[in-house]
Amino acid sequence: MAAVGTNAITASDVEREYRLELLLEGKSPMNAAPGAAVLDQVRSRIIDRTLLEAEARNSGIPVAPDGQAVDQRLDKVRARFPSPEAFGAALQEAGLSEEKLRQILANEEQILQLIDQRLRPEATVDSSEVEAYYHNTFLPELSRQSQAQPPPLSEVQDRIREILTQQKMDSLLERWLKRQRLNRNVRIYGSAMAENKP
Repeated sequence: MAAVGTNAITASDVEREYRLELLLEGKSPMNAAPGAAVLDQVRSRIIDRTLLEAEARNSGIPVAPDGQAVDQRLDKVRARFPSPEAFGAALQEAGLSEEKLRQILANEEQILQLIDQRLRPEATVDSSEVEAYYHNTFLPELSRQSQAQPPPLSEVQDRIREILTQQKMDSLLERWLKRQRLNRNVRIYGSAMAENKP
C-alpha cells in the first residue's frame, strides 16, 4: 500500500495498525470493519510513525522511554475495558500479548520524547500570545461552560503557555513530516478506497 524508502507498508500492516488503534481506544478489534477512507488515514499514520522512528534511530539524541509513563498508559488502556477478561480478549483479537502492547507503548513514548526535545525549543510563546489567548479563547470558552468567576491571567498563564506551545509543536511537526515525506522517498500505491471497490 505504501513504501518509505526501502520499507514496504502492506495491507496487513494497515489492518494490524487499525486493530491496535481500536484496542487503544477500548474497543474490540473484531467489532468494526474499517471503511476505505479510514484505512487511508491509518496508512498515513503508519508512514508518519515510520519517519519518526527513523529519526529517533538516526538523531543521536539519547531518548529512553519513561517506564512509569508507559505503565500509566497501559493502565489507562486496561481501564477502558469493562473487565480484565474483556481486555485479554481484545488483546487476543488484536494478535498481541500484554508485553508486546507494552513495547509498542514504550516505542510511542520514545517518539514523543524525541518530538518534545526537538521541537519545544522552536515553539516559543511570548506574553502577548498568552494574553491574547486568555482574552480571545480562554474567557469566551469559560463563559460558555460555566457562570463561575474566571480566574485571573496570572493563575492560568502557565497552562495557556503550554497549550500554545503544544499547538506550535503540532504545526512544526506537521511541516517536518511533509518535508520528510519528500526527502525519504515516500510512495503511496493507489488508495484503499480504490483497492476496496469491487
